Amino acid sequence: NENQSLVYRRMKINLWYTGSMGQWRWTLSEEGVDNVQESGQRPFLRDAMNDVANTVEYILQCKYND
Repeated sequence: NENQSLVYRRMKINLWYTGSMGQWRWTLSEEGVDNVQESGQRPFLRDAMNDVANTVEYILQCKYND
């Protein structure tokens, strides 16, 4: 609906490689009423980034398509 106002969300994403585990690890947090915190790990960078993108899309879909 074009009459709905756009709400900006602030999400913090951390991404790092843990050599001893051979994993790209990530955390995502969103401060606010719900204090969303998610995390994951994957051996390949592209897979980790896709997980982050899918998680952000899921959060946005759940919050704005109720």
